[in-house]
Amino acid sequence: MPFSSSEISPASRRAYSLLVLLLASVAGSVNAIGFFEVGTHTSHMTGNLANVGEYLANGKWELAASAGTLVLSFLLGAMTATVLMDVARQRNRGRHAMALLVEALTLAAVGMWSFHHPTANEPTVLWGMAYAMGIQNALVTRVSGAVVRTTHMTGVVTDIGIQLVKMMTWVRDGARGHGLGGLLWMIRRLPTAEQFARTRLHLGLATSFLLGCTGGPLLFFRFGPAAMAMPCGVLLLLVVLDMSPAGAYAPVTRGT
Repeated sequence: MPFSSSEISPASRRAYSLLVLLLASVAGSVNAIGFFEVGTHTSHMTGNLANVGEYLANGKWELAASAGTLVLSFLLGAMTATVLMDVARQRNRGRHAMALLVEALTLAAVGMWSFHHPTANEPTVLWGMAYAMGIQNALVTRVSGAVVRTTHMTGVVTDIGIQLVKMMTWVRDGARGHGLGGLLWMIRRLPTAEQFARTRLHLGLATSFLLGCTGGPLLFFRFGPAAMAMPCGVLLLLVVLDMSPAGAYAPVTRGT
């Protein structure tokens, strides 16, 4: 995992953390905006795949096909991100820029179409959102070594629970036989532990996703589909950072 690898510098860890936290807020906002705009969540596929099975069992073929198309759109997005990152893997910087830019352009197109057709129930809006989330999920999966996801929080919340127990075990084992003084000493050392760093990252991911889920609808209620400008702006900021001379994110994906 890049975040915990001893070969990754502190600056690269910070860049990696910034990337995944901002992308979690993007996923949260897109997911919430999509729900209020068209009544469907588009950033995670568990429910959509379950819908396919449920609709098939009830003989609702059109609804099953609709839910299946969302899953297919997400899959195509993941494939797109993988191809773009493979093409750019030899670059010193800008390795993620193309995938981030395609995601931003897709969401911008969705927002613009919805803005000009506010009453139309166009399925391509859902397909575009799911496609963009597939791009993002594949990008973060590659960056994190298949450890972190930003488009759904089930695994993140699970990891928080696991890491909290590991933190308590680390403190208990280190303090065993040293009394209260040993316990306090281990608690003071806790911020330096790998378990603490991972817990902090996952708590940050959950918080960022929640902030996106809150900010997205607030903007949508105020500005309508133009609210999609917020996640697009975040993605464009990440593109600029990725293309900067410092190459903020280049060291993170080395070897992927």
